[in-house]
Amino acid sequence: MRFELSDNLLTLFFEGELNSYNADVMEKEVDEVLSSSIFQTLNLDFAKLHYISSAGLRIILKIKQKHDDSHVINANLDVYDVLQMTGFTNIMDVKKAMREMSVEGAEIIGEGFFSTVYRIDKDTIIKVFNRTSDEKQIERELKLAKQAFVLGIPTAISFDIVKVKDKLGVRFEMLDCMSLKNAFIKYPEKYDELLNKYVDLLKKINTTECFDPSVPSIKKFFIEKVDAIKHLLDEAHYEKLLGLMKSVPERSTFVHGDCHFKNIMVQGEDFLLIDMDTLSVGHPIFELANLRCPYVAFEEDAPGNCEQFFGMKAEYCVKLYDDIVRLYFGKEDEVIKDKIALVCYAHMVWWTLTNQKDNQKRLNGCKERLIALLDKYNDIDIGI
Repeated sequence: MRFELSDNLLTLFFEGELNSYNADVMEKEVDEVLSSSIFQTLNLDFAKLHYISSAGLRIILKIKQKHDDSHVINANLDVYDVLQMTGFTNIMDVKKAMREMSVEGAEIIGEGFFSTVYRIDKDTIIKVFNRTSDEKQIERELKLAKQAFVLGIPTAISFDIVKVKDKLGVRFEMLDCMSLKNAFIKYPEKYDELLNKYVDLLKKINTTECFDPSVPSIKKFFIEKVDAIKHLLDEAHYEKLLGLMKSVPERSTFVHGDCHFKNIMVQGEDFLLIDMDTLSVGHPIFELANLRCPYVAFEEDAPGNCEQFFGMKAEYCVKLYDDIVRLYFGKEDEVIKDKIALVCYAHMVWWTLTNQKDNQKRLNGCKERLIALLDKYNDIDIGI
């Protein structure tokens, strides 16, 4: 049996078939490797295993009983189905072999800072992560998406992580869909209809309760952001900003955190979310503040950003955002918009410091606007 040992990780490579004819010999080989190796984690690599019988399953069970930190990796679909039907996926970590897919020549139907969405065929889209993402990060996003879906949030669910060259992606089966951004472009006469459904989706997200402790608090994250930018503010402004963030009421309702119209797919009459890695719980002010960033704030210190990111004029994006806020609250209110902007600029200072620390124009611009709003308001109560 071939095996590899590296940094307390032992990997056993299984090939061909594991059945009643070779189970005894294979068990002896496995025992010899395990008894002569010092390791903490054990991976059973099934990439070249084509078949496993009940005799083979008994070997895997014995391994799991002796070494709790055991994992099956790269199981093909047939072997994975056997492990699933026999309950092994309930007692140990089992990962399917990733399908390799190509997006060469595919239509781009959505594009963001962290991912690009491709139309592969009439039934399939693939979201490819632009940044380095490990499988655990993607599995976390898929878990959050499933939690939201079960609680009634219209979410596209993928059960398939794929490889696209050196990047990872997720595959969705979606018929005749387009991004909400493209729907606004293709059907300008439906602006009000699409806008109303967009705001209804935001309200649905922000009124759906989730009590799962694994879903993070966005308020806690914003307080951490304030601490991260403390050195950029004088003590009075820092203390005031920190106090304002701490004063935001606790909520157990969802916040998507990045719900711009490129992260929403339109399928028939339905709106579906496809980007759930920023999902959290908290007050809606954080939703509206984060939403203001791509539509308004990024453009302020980088004219042309809206056209580059959305393919749309800045004036259109600003109007869209203003209309969203007006419909969300049922009124035009400059004070509400200012208070949302205050939270937005706190995020923008942190984001720029974290992702574009050499962009002094944006960093200084957002900081100046933040301080001006801190001097203007003593609370960030937006009435909800």
